[in-house]
Amino acid sequence: MSNTTTGPDLVKSADLLKRYQYGASYVTDYAEFRQKILDKTVVPHQVEFQAASPRKEICWLKCPWCYGLSATDTGERLAKDRAIEIMHQIAKGGVKKVIFAGYATDPLYCDYLEDLLEVSVNYGQIFGFNTKAIKTSARLLEILSTPTVAPKSYLSISVDAGSNEVYNTAHAVDNPKSRIYDRVVDNVSKLAKSRAKGGAWFDLSATYLINETNNSKTEVAKFIKDFRDAGANLLRFTYPQLPKDFVPAAGIIPSKRDVVQYTSELTELIQSENRPDCPVLLVDADSTHDIFRKPRTTPCFASFIYPTVGFDGWLYHCSQSSAPNFRAMALGDLAKSDFWDLYYNYDPQNLPEHFRGCAKKMEETGCRCDRKEHVTNTGVIASGAFADLLDPETA
Repeated sequence: MSNTTTGPDLVKSADLLKRYQYGASYVTDYAEFRQKILDKTVVPHQVEFQAASPRKEICWLKCPWCYGLSATDTGERLAKDRAIEIMHQIAKGGVKKVIFAGYATDPLYCDYLEDLLEVSVNYGQIFGFNTKAIKTSARLLEILSTPTVAPKSYLSISVDAGSNEVYNTAHAVDNPKSRIYDRVVDNVSKLAKSRAKGGAWFDLSATYLINETNNSKTEVAKFIKDFRDAGANLLRFTYPQLPKDFVPAAGIIPSKRDVVQYTSELTELIQSENRPDCPVLLVDADSTHDIFRKPRTTPCFASFIYPTVGFDGWLYHCSQSSAPNFRAMALGDLAKSDFWDLYYNYDPQNLPEHFRGCAKKMEETGCRCDRKEHVTNTGVIASGAFADLLDPETA
């Protein structure tokens, strides 16, 4: 199915490209950000919600580079009604953007995800999805066809292949005859049709983590054609990050030498497919920002900017520390306390101690920043807005 709808100028804007190249600014005024933290009037730029159903498994697949493979799962889950209540609290408190994603989970694997999305849409929030899109329900498609979907909302589909065979290899699918890739292409087509039906533009992108299983030009070209034809309006290639607490098989996480090689081999092809109605990007943020395999950037401001509701129903510091093995860093249990009570549970008169304590817990738990967190923390630190409030040991 060919879909040439380009949507509004948003598709061609520098803002769209910046967001997909880890260049988005989560803090626009550092002095104001500082004052709001001190006044306890700061509101997260976004909240990530990692909803999970009360069942043993929380994702379809166990991808070999997934940082959640080392996650502890105690079996704790938010009850559906409580999860919906927390979503209302987040929206009523002024959060303008919510992201449905996961740590060892996929949001569309949750059987009440549509209820959470409906709350977000009804409040006019920007929403985002990071998902494999292996399943799309009729109700999901109906909500996404709502004319009131907020601009800058998006669905980012993790694919990493251009065929069923390579998809199965890349994602360690047990059944080699599975045709999950075809299903994902079809689901993106359905999502694009919902977007066209509702008339409210949301970005529909597909992403591709390059490693030794999927780096052929033939595979890359097939992926580009399939997902552009299905209706995606942006395609991004990048590289998997080193996960926490386990060592993947050789070749799963490219070395610096591998990254240089793959970039050299694929740049010409990817650039030749780049066009205004569907940008095709090759992003190496680790080299651009000099963060290759760097564990974290401290002091960390993530809890003020993008706290995360973990799959176990606890409120966590960020999306990368959102499992029970990071409880030392958790803000608290949402089954027992409300969102804003936990979010504002810090002493603004003693921020040096706050950041020192966070840094110590991060070291103990071995948390790892993702790319957006490295970039955001670096920007806040470089601004100098907190220079007099930071402990030299953490600055």
